[in-house]
Amino acid sequence: MDNQTVIAILAIVFIAVWLWPRLRGDRSRQAEKQLRRICLSDDRKVERLIDAEMTRSPGISRAEAASRAVDRYQRDNR
Repeated sequence: MDNQTVIAILAIVFIAVWLWPRLRGDRSRQAEKQLRRICLSDDRKVERLIDAEMTRSPGISRAEAASRAVDRYQRDNR
């Protein structure tokens, strides 16, 4: 491999490592934003739904709980 190939591979790995947490964080914010929209901006209701999911599955993150709450809402209201 020549130097340009090695530099290109390292640049791609660096960009992927740099973007991964940002993209993942965006997804968690989207779930909570969607849950807030579902709850018509009622913060207490959002917190209750997130807490309920965290009680059902201890140890999950807040982002995962928000995502599960959105999924549960969509499943229950179809």
